[in-house]
Amino acid sequence: MSIINPFSALRPATEKVAEIATHSVERYTKEEIKQILAANPVSFLHVINPAEMATQHTPERYHAIKNKLQEFVSRNIFIRETNPCIYVYRQIKNGRHHTGFIGLASVDDYKNNVIKIHEQTLAQREEKLKEYLDVCEFNAEPVCLTYPHNKELNAILNAKTKEAATYDYMVDGVSHTLWIIDKQDEIQHIQNLFKNIPAIYIADGHHRAASSARLAEARKAINPNHSGNEAYNFFTAAIFADDELTIFSYNRMVQNLNGHTPDSFLNELKKKFKITPIDTAKEPLNKNSLSVYLAKKWYSIDLGGIIHAAKDTVNSLDVSVLSDYILSPILDIKDLRNDKRISFIPAIKSPEELEKAVDSGKIAAAFCLYPVSFEELIEVANSGKEMPPKSTWIEPKLESGLLIYTF
Repeated sequence: MSIINPFSALRPATEKVAEIATHSVERYTKEEIKQILAANPVSFLHVINPAEMATQHTPERYHAIKNKLQEFVSRNIFIRETNPCIYVYRQIKNGRHHTGFIGLASVDDYKNNVIKIHEQTLAQREEKLKEYLDVCEFNAEPVCLTYPHNKELNAILNAKTKEAATYDYMVDGVSHTLWIIDKQDEIQHIQNLFKNIPAIYIADGHHRAASSARLAEARKAINPNHSGNEAYNFFTAAIFADDELTIFSYNRMVQNLNGHTPDSFLNELKKKFKITPIDTAKEPLNKNSLSVYLAKKWYSIDLGGIIHAAKDTVNSLDVSVLSDYILSPILDIKDLRNDKRISFIPAIKSPEELEKAVDSGKIAAAFCLYPVSFEELIEVANSGKEMPPKSTWIEPKLESGLLIYTF
């Protein structure tokens, strides 16, 4: 049984929404942030990245963020929804439509494995985000959840998107549209439908969900009257059916070949895999294969023999075979989270970008992977296991500051 609740969002004034909502801070370079802050006085970046404390992670910075949001509210840059609502959000990017609900998900569902994970998290990052939430007391960017396609929920989305929208704007070639559901009977119907869904899955935002759970535990510990209904027991979630999301692979780049020349590295690969030079299709065309670029040439690596010998879903993933049979034993890259010799680039970037990095001499080799499927993601989550880090890049990427949940 999945709990999805309405909430009274802080949201941008309608006439300024395109100027206010932003991408996540991590998606900007320092120079881009500087330019936006200088050019746009109402950008939400002024709230979440106060210029005078941009590189600090301290309680003082968090208080500055909280105070800046309060200032934006006092200036009517943000307005408060009168009644609790569930929202319908649609993003269109490069012709891909993504439509889903935005509401509150339950920390208890997360802790009880109703909301299932597929990716490991870092305790240090969880704690840092928990400290941020504890001081700032708001969610500005929802966790992205997914559920198996549901005809009744889909019918609600289709009907709502035929109505007049509250927001409808475009930034950087991406279309964002938002509708509000504020009638109690409609909200209750949506909640009842989600209660009949036994599990939902984190598509993106594992650290945000985990930090919310940490915050709830900390506040519960100091609240003798804890009931489970307090605002800290929930976090914002954008909930999409599995056919409304797009999974891209997360490609890998390595700085050196661990003492190998390109030829000796290829010879090591040939001991376990069939290697074929390729001239045209640089990205893998199917599962159980990957491609590698080094010394100005592309090669296809057939993983079939290893895949078929794997004993479970995680071990049989292409990304796992790359780690277990190439990165770790040949290149001595065993810790994907902390080894500085490896970097990750989502497959929304073209293979030509990988070529440029290798041809520049800064990168020794780049690996392209076939994307993980939703069936594999859900099977991994249901098994209680996790994929290697940076296994998926899932879209849509949600905007920050579009709907803010304060607690």
